[in-house]
Amino acid sequence: MLFLANVLELNGGTTFILRVAREYAAKGRRIGVLVMFDIVNGQLEAELLKYADVYRLRDHAAWGTRSLFRSQLGAFMPLNKTGLDELVCRHGGHVHVMGVFGVLLLRRMAGMGVALKGVSFGIYHQNEIMYQSVPAYFSDCAQSLFSALPAPSVVFFNEHTQRSHESFFGRDYGGASVLPIGVALPAWGGRSVGDSGSLRLVSIGQLHPFKAYNAHVISMLNELRESRPGLVYEIYGAGVNEAALRALTKHHKVEDFVHFKGVIGYEEIPAVLAGSFAFIGSGTSIIESSALGVPSIVGIESIKAPLTYGFLSEIEGYSYNEADGTQPLSAIKDKLLYLNDPSVWESEAQACRRKAESFSIEHTVEGLEQLATQSDALRSFRATEYRNGRALLSFLWWALKERLGGPTTFSMRREQGSVKRPARKW
Repeated sequence: MLFLANVLELNGGTTFILRVAREYAAKGRRIGVLVMFDIVNGQLEAELLKYADVYRLRDHAAWGTRSLFRSQLGAFMPLNKTGLDELVCRHGGHVHVMGVFGVLLLRRMAGMGVALKGVSFGIYHQNEIMYQSVPAYFSDCAQSLFSALPAPSVVFFNEHTQRSHESFFGRDYGGASVLPIGVALPAWGGRSVGDSGSLRLVSIGQLHPFKAYNAHVISMLNELRESRPGLVYEIYGAGVNEAALRALTKHHKVEDFVHFKGVIGYEEIPAVLAGSFAFIGSGTSIIESSALGVPSIVGIESIKAPLTYGFLSEIEGYSYNEADGTQPLSAIKDKLLYLNDPSVWESEAQACRRKAESFSIEHTVEGLEQLATQSDALRSFRATEYRNGRALLSFLWWALKERLGGPTTFSMRREQGSVKRPARKW
């Protein structure tokens, strides 16, 4: 299987690929990773190369355009078919797409005659391809191409995202795969790495506005400290929302009790969680914390009120990040104060650990392996119109409009929360 990755940075997509590559390598196989844009963390690449073959799309550029692959422009640059054909063949003929620009590149590869035996598209964020209408040709094409993929080639990582895409695109995705966004579960040592008497509340993840739980905890920290004197909130990660969060700590006069710890490596997570009282967050980090036996509270994306679905152990299936309107809500503050009882803390620590087991990377790779055995002629996908030159011009025009203060509907699509109505008739 060949993964189309936008970049190799410290983010959820890269760490997911790394976990998948390790599991495949443990089975005696190596995946391929084709990096579309030259935004690469050298340490992450070196680690990934232990388990996977890593390639750069720029190496298949035509007409001296390699320098343009430092940005999303690379998705539209002229490419040489021969090398891409050999690359896809080397990894079994199956290409796994991870985003908007990947599906555009996939359509170009199909149009060039690259021998694709099968494809799959993973929905790693609910709004990566499901977002409100962006009146630009490249965007319309990306959504149309996704909609033209056969349902069995789509991979959802929770049930809510599957249902919401069915509503948005007006399609039945009952034949799609629903897999856990797997983690490599740490060996269980018989007890939690956390501490019921600790005064450390921890979050780990990139600091984006849609990760609303950071702001909610900061806003209620004074109240929490009344019931648990000395409590501090440690935030690990960086991102565009850091300045706003720091300003919020000053507004609530809690800057001395909120510690911004910066970015950490994946392998540092167990040490960071050691001796912590509780975790609040989303993405794979909440699974990591739960697997280590730390009571872990779900941070719902883009939710305006300080509410949660509760502990990870209280979630049915794999849906926990998105606001889906079907699961009961509780106040974040109530869930944290509930843990003040040591016996309750221990019970929730064990329950979260058990729930984390269902998110094992082994289950994920088993599902991906099954996908790789499927083939499809992709007739509807190949028949969907795509003109690369027009797509490039529309992308440049949209990017210029955003730069000049126009709508940021595309670049900020992940901040839209749950999209209720389809952008248009597909």
